[in-house]
Amino acid sequence: MPVRSLLVSLLILLLAACASGPTIISNANPGTEFSQFETYNFMQPLGTDRAGGVRTPLSSRLVSSVNRELISRGMSLSDEPDLLVDFMVVTEERIDVRTTPTHSVHRTHWNRGFSTWPTYNTTVRQYTEGTLIIDLIDPASNTLVGEGAAQNRISSNANFTQAELDEIVRKIMEDLMGE
Repeated sequence: MPVRSLLVSLLILLLAACASGPTIISNANPGTEFSQFETYNFMQPLGTDRAGGVRTPLSSRLVSSVNRELISRGMSLSDEPDLLVDFMVVTEERIDVRTTPTHSVHRTHWNRGFSTWPTYNTTVRQYTEGTLIIDLIDPASNTLVGEGAAQNRISSNANFTQAELDEIVRKIMEDLMGE
């Protein structure tokens, strides 16, 4: 019985971790000291802009979130930046298929006994997985010095608020810059 309690507790913890928010992944160039960067600006056009450099509402919100994060780290916006920032959003339609056996007990009429055999329950779920990528580029060496991403399931009518994007960008920057 204690083993079963332990497994149930572990399952609850795993489900709580999945529901807590996006998965954050970051990768910085070895030896990069982000404290050496004093100024920043954004790529033109951003990866989240439309053709012709048309600024999207998502781009505007992301710019606002990154401004807040980099200014809080002592950086300032400049026309000749030490660091360039770019965004990219990727979505992918996914299908999750799970087949789980269930055992049924059936009574037979011939020998008045019981028999069991497995039946299978198949569940199919379709969902969209979205990834926000933030690239940090050193324009002096034209090198990608850091890349952070947030990945999560999103609904088809996802319209992220400024507060939600602020939190996602904060988590990416903390993970990327090692804070």
